Amino acid sequence: MVIAAALTIVILVLLLFSTTLADYGKNLSLNLGADLIGTLVVLFVIAPFMGRAERSHEAVLERFDHRAFIRQTADARHRVIVLELWTDLLQGGFQRPFLDAIRAALGRDVEVRILLLDPDARAAEQRADDLLRQTNVVDNILDNLRILHEFQRELSDRMRRNIEVRVYSALPPVQMYRVDDHLIVSFYPVNVTSWNAAQYQTSPQAQLGTFVGTKFDELWEARSTRTLEQFRKVTLEVDEEDDSRSYRVRFVSNGVQTYVSGRSVVAGNLRSGIDGLPVRIVNDNAKGEQYHSATYSLTPLDPAADDLGAAQELFRRKYGQNHHDVILKLSAPPAQGRA
Repeated sequence: MVIAAALTIVILVLLLFSTTLADYGKNLSLNLGADLIGTLVVLFVIAPFMGRAERSHEAVLERFDHRAFIRQTADARHRVIVLELWTDLLQGGFQRPFLDAIRAALGRDVEVRILLLDPDARAAEQRADDLLRQTNVVDNILDNLRILHEFQRELSDRMRRNIEVRVYSALPPVQMYRVDDHLIVSFYPVNVTSWNAAQYQTSPQAQLGTFVGTKFDELWEARSTRTLEQFRKVTLEVDEEDDSRSYRVRFVSNGVQTYVSGRSVVAGNLRSGIDGLPVRIVNDNAKGEQYHSATYSLTPLDPAADDLGAAQELFRRKYGQNHHDVILKLSAPPAQGRA
């Protein structure tokens, strides 16, 4: 109120003073008076109104409203962001409407960023424990990633440039669904999926919105975060002095043993064979950094091998039922080297 009174006095003095001046002085004083009136209106009328409008976007919802978010996505103007372990928007009856909504947004050059948990991360098993093993966390994430990969393949080049999917390794404190300046935030309660828990509706400028936005940016740029393509394929480099060949291959791991899809490797080594071929894995991340593994020895899986069935199941879970390929095993090379 003191500020308002002071500004009012200054405005009145300037307006009265303008009556005693020539035209230039009158115009200057009148303009200053008008500017101060505008300032007064902004400070004491517009700002409180905007504050009330801001607060009106904050609410607590009983659960996530899938259909409302799909409608908002279809009408998005700037950005759509999802931070989740996996999302049931890509499952069941929500899948097609949600993908159609994303496609509509991409048609307007809306930026779409989706960040899901890496199913190979320890955090996936941790969340499965939280849900008392009643939900298959890993399979749900793999299903989401496979659907998003197929969806991206169907898009035009222009649309594909505006959507990016990444996987992260650390369990986040919250989940977030954002369309433009509308945010829905939730946490990860024990024995309840996040979208069936309480949801907090807020904005990017609010304290909660700022916190969640910062967490998303940290995970998006983390060194352990990979793009969807990097999650699906890895580079093998032949580790021989006179051989600089490399292969981009599908791969799976059970946490101990790594297997690769080897049709292209076999085709490139028809004369020499691949049994014992020394290779290194080139791991890369979303930041463009690369890390080379120690040397492994490639070994074809024998049809009678004990682990063939398990390896085939890992490929099926990650890449779908249509995966049929030669499977190679990465093993530590024998001490005497390749025969």
